[in-house]
Amino acid sequence: MLAASMSQPHAMPKTPAGAPTPADSAPVTKNKVSTKSDLAMRLGTAGVTAPLIIWSLYFGPPWFFPMLSVIACSFAAYELFAMVAPKHGALRLYGSLATLAVFAAIAVPFARPHLAGVMIACVVVGMLMALMKPEPLEDAALRTGWAIAGPIYIGGTFGAIAAIFDRPYGGSWVIVTLFFSFLSDTAGYFVGRKWGKHKLSPVVSPKKTIEGSIGGLAAGLLAGVLMSLTLLPVLPLTHAVPLALFATAAGQAGDLCESLIKRSTGVKDSGKVLPGHGGFLDRADAMMFVSAVVWAYVTLRGV
Repeated sequence: MLAASMSQPHAMPKTPAGAPTPADSAPVTKNKVSTKSDLAMRLGTAGVTAPLIIWSLYFGPPWFFPMLSVIACSFAAYELFAMVAPKHGALRLYGSLATLAVFAAIAVPFARPHLAGVMIACVVVGMLMALMKPEPLEDAALRTGWAIAGPIYIGGTFGAIAAIFDRPYGGSWVIVTLFFSFLSDTAGYFVGRKWGKHKLSPVVSPKKTIEGSIGGLAAGLLAGVLMSLTLLPVLPLTHAVPLALFATAAGQAGDLCESLIKRSTGVKDSGKVLPGHGGFLDRADAMMFVSAVVWAYVTLRGV
């Protein structure tokens, strides 16, 4: 009898019809705990990085923030090419080096006249790198595309934020760039959790909602107005409003673009360097597009 009872599964007490079972409630509890844990890790990471960034913008030596940008750019490039070319070591190495070349051509003043040459080199050398290892032919076009576009995507946008820092009021321009991306992302997260009902892009990012997107735009608009009235007197209020809306919307698009890359490559996070955030590319995806918009604005206005 003992052997028989050990070989049979233990009988579970019957649950009344309609009552939730432990199996039903466990995932909900687990998701709540996971959400709180992720939020705590995000806040912890932000608590460490935010003071360092602010110090580097306003109090540190002039080379320190560009150095942080180079480090972040290098990690992001590595993460991107690890996703799109996981079995092509030479292409991953080339992608990282070409990314830094594009970064330098935008961020370093004496290298800026050579930007066009660097871009052309990325096209030619990128195609040759894909040709060096053509197999498997099925995804050769994909590898070629990323060999050309990857360095521009990562190096160009990270180079933009380093170039912004080199402008008058550079620290404040970087702060408004970060506000347009991170403050918008945070507001969108909480607004989406509280009121989100309509999916923004269910195929690419099922958790993002239209309501969260609107909340993020509102937060970006508020940040732009406040910066115009305080730390950025060279940003008129009549410019701050459209710039905030356009840059914040671009940041949300950048977030979705990176989500599309991850979904197409079967990756949940681009890396594991930043607790609660994933990789550098996960954290900077919105900021990269925002920095491109702000860089274009300050360059065209000459401020």
